[in-house]
Amino acid sequence: MGRPLYPSSFDLPSDRRLYHIIAPRGQPLLLWQRDTDWGINDPMKGNSNTRREWLLPVLIIALAAAVRFHRLGAQSYWIDEILSLDAAGAPEGISFWEKVLHNVHGPLHAVVIHPLRNISLSEWILRAPSAAAGTASVAFLYRWLVMLGRRDVALYGALFFALSPFNLYYSQELRYYSLMVMFAVIVLIVYERFLEDPAYRRGALLGLVLAAATLSHISALFLAAGLFVHLLVTGRLKGRHLASGFAAALIMLLLVSPWIYREIVFLREIRVVQISELPAEERLRGELTLNIWSYPYILYAFSAGYSFGPSLRDLHEVYSAAQLLGGYWREMAVVGLLFGLLAAAGLRRAFADGRLALFLSILLTAVVLTTAAAALNIKVFNVRYLMVSFPLYIALLAYGLPRAPRPRILLAAAVCAVMIASSWNYHMDPAYARDDIRGAVSVISEGERKGDIVVAVNSIGVIEHYYEGGNRLLELSPKRIGAEATHGRVERLLAAGNRIWYLRCRHWDTDPDDLLLGALRARSSALGAWRFPGVDLYLFGIEREVVVMCGRRQAYGRQGRLTEGKTRIYYQ
Repeated sequence: MGRPLYPSSFDLPSDRRLYHIIAPRGQPLLLWQRDTDWGINDPMKGNSNTRREWLLPVLIIALAAAVRFHRLGAQSYWIDEILSLDAAGAPEGISFWEKVLHNVHGPLHAVVIHPLRNISLSEWILRAPSAAAGTASVAFLYRWLVMLGRRDVALYGALFFALSPFNLYYSQELRYYSLMVMFAVIVLIVYERFLEDPAYRRGALLGLVLAAATLSHISALFLAAGLFVHLLVTGRLKGRHLASGFAAALIMLLLVSPWIYREIVFLREIRVVQISELPAEERLRGELTLNIWSYPYILYAFSAGYSFGPSLRDLHEVYSAAQLLGGYWREMAVVGLLFGLLAAAGLRRAFADGRLALFLSILLTAVVLTTAAAALNIKVFNVRYLMVSFPLYIALLAYGLPRAPRPRILLAAAVCAVMIASSWNYHMDPAYARDDIRGAVSVISEGERKGDIVVAVNSIGVIEHYYEGGNRLLELSPKRIGAEATHGRVERLLAAGNRIWYLRCRHWDTDPDDLLLGALRARSSALGAWRFPGVDLYLFGIEREVVVMCGRRQAYGRQGRLTEGKTRIYYQ
């Protein structure tokens, strides 16, 4: 390709270096490198490179959209989605905007869903904003990675983000996390420009997008804290960076201050105490509030989502690491070796490129603050509260790919294969699907009679959303009232001759010992049973013994005795 004559900066910005190279035919070829871009100006090639540069990203973004909108409404709402649906509406006599001011979790998401809620309550319509935000996140991640380095790294990062089953899960959910991730990636783009030129206008823009992320979900404050740590450890917390950064923080805090105030009021109602001082039964979720195995699970969930190996429901029924490894050691080994080694290689390359401080500042800050919240019994340690750091994890995977073409393609293919397998399970394997309360309620609607009672120990809001019948819905908490009271309640319900539909879902919180199911089995007969993803549906009733004798009917209890020569008929 010729020989370089000289490097020069000429009149280009300080972040570019120009190389003048003599091409074989004597044509000048200008190659410039910028921290935020790579490009070639070759008079002999015209716009062919430009077409190739945008074609692959567009195809990846189209793939992301196809993955996220495919079967968007196939699964039932679950309890947290109903909470978001309720947050997007308002009870009669209360202004929606007044209610938004008291929404401490996702007010911006509620504003987005509110007009759609008035159009339709369908799963596809109300989940569409999450799918759109998840798709846009792929485009923004590609742009951010282009700003950080080579375009091929950006392509692989965008591909991993497009296929990520973890991102897919939240892109197909009526929740605010997908919206928050989108704004988190935009924050990274704006922050990169802020580092190059800490002008006040860029500080103001940084404050605006940080506020948008925080109003999508309060855990985006972890991202703001991570950026502060990065400025501190890199020695930039001074001069123009300090002044513009202070302006950004001021704008963000000003915009989110009404909700921060209400978050403080909310926290006052929580018993803030070190969980080491509490017995397990008084913690938010017992032993699961904060567990040492939560930390490796971050890597696992970020890599393979919730549908490769143990499902979310499995994790509620596993009581030891040995039990978990015994059932899923192959999947865990694949994820640990493949993604763990890639992430480690990504950290090494980030260090070589001078980007390690940015990655670690955000990743570790999010983990530390989430741990602190769980340790004080404020929140359960959950991987979704670390989602502001998820785009950086995907970037590390792309950074960790080897430079040699063949190993790079093979490793990228292996990563994509695991992600595709997990996404397939998410869509096709009922073990990984969301709780199918919609399906269970449809069975109740087809088989119910007047006077039946529908009982649940959890997710009563989802049942109310789907149920259109006129029978009574009842929620019990056997864990709170105890076994004796549970048996007494069941006996009173059955005394009037009612049939009971028991929709058993997410019972590990309110009935871990299955007290209600035991009481129903002890005091009535099972008349039917159905199984759905995450839901067991039972129909219980008392069998009455009917004696047919000389045209007369006399009913006995279940324990009644039948004299010889009489016909016994059971009815319900």
